[in-house]
Amino acid sequence: MKHRILIIETEIRLYASGSLKDKRQVQNRIIDKLKASHNVSVAVTSQQETWNVIGLTIAYVALDQSAASQKASALEEHISRILEQDGSGEISSFSTEII
Repeated sequence: MKHRILIIETEIRLYASGSLKDKRQVQNRIIDKLKASHNVSVAVTSQQETWNVIGLTIAYVALDQSAASQKASALEEHISRILEQDGSGEISSFSTEII
């Protein structure tokens, strides 16, 4: 069995964030929900000084290529749902790599 590593780099544009503190609240909510429901590793890897953009990298170990692709789709949908619930922003880029 060949395991696969899914790596996702995503940027989220925030609508109403006026400070790094506002951004951090949304960012932490997204990270906590993803970790709790998808068993993934999440790190803030870019846009750390920009108050209206969150740059995240997400990593997941999957059993095979198909499971990795399904997880990527599920993660993108979940992030979109989180952002839609409170109208805080939208995904501006979402790129996946399966190794």
